[in-house]
Amino acid sequence: MDRRPLFKPVHPVYEVTEGIIRMGEAPGFTVEMEDENGSIRKMVKLMDGTRNVGQIHNLLLVDYPELTYEEIMEAVEALSGLGFLMDQAKEEASGLTLEQKERYKANIRYFSLFTNIDQSPSRLQEQLSGKKVTILGMGAFGSTLLVNLVGVGIQHIKLVDFDRVELSNLNRQIVFNENDIGRLKVEAAREFIARLHSEVLIETETLQIKSSDDVERVVAGSDFVVLAADQPFFILQRWVNRACTNLQIPYIAGGFNLIEGQFFLVEPGKTGCIDCMHLHRYRQLEDYPQLIENLLITNFVPPTATIAPNIMMITGMMASDAVRYLTGIAPVQSAGKLILFDFNTLEKKVFFEWERNENECPTCGMGSGTEPIFQIMRKEMYVE
Repeated sequence: MDRRPLFKPVHPVYEVTEGIIRMGEAPGFTVEMEDENGSIRKMVKLMDGTRNVGQIHNLLLVDYPELTYEEIMEAVEALSGLGFLMDQAKEEASGLTLEQKERYKANIRYFSLFTNIDQSPSRLQEQLSGKKVTILGMGAFGSTLLVNLVGVGIQHIKLVDFDRVELSNLNRQIVFNENDIGRLKVEAAREFIARLHSEVLIETETLQIKSSDDVERVVAGSDFVVLAADQPFFILQRWVNRACTNLQIPYIAGGFNLIEGQFFLVEPGKTGCIDCMHLHRYRQLEDYPQLIENLLITNFVPPTATIAPNIMMITGMMASDAVRYLTGIAPVQSAGKLILFDFNTLEKKVFFEWERNENECPTCGMGSGTEPIFQIMRKEMYVE
């Protein structure tokens, strides 16, 4: 395929001082260089995606007869390496329809920040559109993540929940409205998405998860899982962890602690899993098993105390990390790390991180699971 360089429309090019031009304005995407005779600016102007390198060279020869084809090729590779070029021929050859290109125009421009002339931003959009994601829980977390994931282009999503819409949900679960009160959340959410994006396939399952077998059945065939529910505490995470580890499906999970949001991502076989995390904390904190046992015994379910903006901040970060994982455009920030976000200070930090413990983990490794922390979770009243 004959490349047709396109200087990415997201980056400005202008003269800073006489003979000095600047490309780009965003942090990490700004370069200044000498351009005394204006040849670089002229070349960039010609890189509008309608011409191949040879045609650009021929047009430049009119004003700059000393320029060689090899020099233009070197400039193309240099600008590509700096992240300023894409190949319009690749974009036109993508499998996206004209309607999809228009719907996802802003997505594709964003993805272009992470590509060079040999990579196609539209291909990244196609990649996302071909994924299947299962969301466990359709409350505040799950419903907000649903809208985010549909917006980035996921076109096959399965929703799992058993709850019904209540009036008290409407302060933060914005996919629902007053007419949905009393309806199953998964059904109301499916109708909302049908109005938002008719091409998205939404599967629903009305189910209260009660075992890892339940999880394994509903997530089978998924490329990615979102855990957006938290009951029963600790136990649900372990059920999802076991099922996703068995099926080798990555998942992201998040929750609230009143003034903090938190989330983490597990990639089976690469990052540590939830049980690796429990082992990590068990080795760090002498009283960790007792803390967990006390929480389980009290059976305390904290009342919801949050607002929609806080929900959107933490779920936005989770969805962004999911996009990083599914496209590979940038490092996943929460892989094997518990990320905390303070809603009062707007500060984000890594609370702790853990590695895979192949020798001791009973789920992703060869461990026996005889440590006190696992014995506590296996007590009859919390049996999996």
